[in-house]
Amino acid sequence: MRSRRALAAALALGVLGSPGAAAAYEELPRALARATPDMFAQGVRVLDEPHEPYVQVSTRKAWSRGRRLQGAHAEDVHLRAMVDRQSGAVRWQVWHELVVHDRPSEIIGVNYRVGGRTEQGRLVRIDQWDDCPGVDAIQRACNRHARVVFELPGSVVEEIAAAYRANSREPWRLRFSERGGGTVTGGLAPAEVAGLRDAVEHVRRGLQAG
Repeated sequence: MRSRRALAAALALGVLGSPGAAAAYEELPRALARATPDMFAQGVRVLDEPHEPYVQVSTRKAWSRGRRLQGAHAEDVHLRAMVDRQSGAVRWQVWHELVVHDRPSEIIGVNYRVGGRTEQGRLVRIDQWDDCPGVDAIQRACNRHARVVFELPGSVVEEIAAAYRANSREPWRLRFSERGGGTVTGGLAPAEVAGLRDAVEHVRRGLQAG
């Protein structure tokens, strides 16, 4: 399955919070709110390498990822599903890269609300590095990059997908924890999650038929 259409708009992701408190994350951009699960399903990238034990299904190319925020920049945010070639079992992953401007930041965890309770995301990896200006640049602090990958249970994926409403600007929220008590609040579009789920079902049927 290949993308038949490039969707051109920014994905709404995190808002930088002050230390010790979470900033409110209220709405998806209008363009993203108009996107449908079918648009995302058509735009997924399927990586099917016969020698690998799983088939990878990704929304990375289905939406333009960069978004400038107050004090931060969210980029390369997407979803991946790893479909076991033999059993059809699926591992669901969220990939999120955040750039924090001009202040120290260290991401140490992520949590989200599901079924009226708070759950901790199962971290797969966290990569963090500094991007500092050259010695001849105007005086500026280093930017702090964090690439966070965590897994969601299938039941949570279904709950997010079921929350999709056409033209709704309500995101599914998640919160990244910083060392020292700060937080970064972000959100996913339910349409993207529902589109990935539908694409994965298509892949699973293909594996079973093969």
